[in-house]
Amino acid sequence: MKIVQVIDLLRHQLVRIETEEDFEVHDYVSLKNERDNLVGQVVSRSREVPNAKVDEGYQLLKRLTPDEVSQFQKILNNEEQRVATARALAEDLNLPMRFFASRCDAEGKVFSFFFTSDEKVDFRDLLKYLPKKVNARIHLQRVGARDRAKILGGFGRCGRATCCSTFKIELESVPLDAARDQNLLTRNNDKLFGLCGKLKCCLLYELDLYRELRRNLPHIKQAVIADGKSARVTGLDILNQKVKVIYDETGGFDILDIANVKKKFNPQKPNHPK
Repeated sequence: MKIVQVIDLLRHQLVRIETEEDFEVHDYVSLKNERDNLVGQVVSRSREVPNAKVDEGYQLLKRLTPDEVSQFQKILNNEEQRVATARALAEDLNLPMRFFASRCDAEGKVFSFFFTSDEKVDFRDLLKYLPKKVNARIHLQRVGARDRAKILGGFGRCGRATCCSTFKIELESVPLDAARDQNLLTRNNDKLFGLCGKLKCCLLYELDLYRELRRNLPHIKQAVIADGKSARVTGLDILNQKVKVIYDETGGFDILDIANVKKKFNPQKPNHPK
């Protein structure tokens, strides 16, 4: 089955759609669901994926022509004004909604507004007035910090566009252990955090490999026998399977292959009942 990954630009939702055509990254395409005519943007070129799961309810109609793309861009150009309108209205109604983005359907008849909020908001009053202000049907969506970064996009420290705004459909939870198990956890290490302020998604990509390789290594501060001498572990090179040790007798440091380091076995005395 050949599929293509496309962002539904109205809801900023990444979807997989079956297709027989070849689409390239950044192509604008015409989409249709049960209710709206939509514009999407390709984020992963058409490719064969055996037993792929596709998102039901979407139909990919065609690639947009340059004139059609230009027409759509004209509608998008008013985004700042729409967001400002929503912000002002929320402020007038004393609603704690921080609007940051707005998207639209293919014809400018439906507008989505994305916002963040620290608490649930009753925005029924806003729904009464905002459609009249923008003269269209509207859709409001509250999102968290990670989804905000996904919608706004940007570039990571790697120099590439953020994973969440390009190819990641599901935003998985990234535990602190993902950094600890890869020996990346240091004090005040801002490099571990993405544009959303949360731990980076890419910490999960090689996590299984690191955990597999780390099984053969001792723990930091563990007592070992290194080259036949009593020592203690002070550092690990997980990928190269090397261990940094400090010798108990001399206080000197050394970096050794794991084959030259043996864990000390300290049998514990059995607990005899009194």
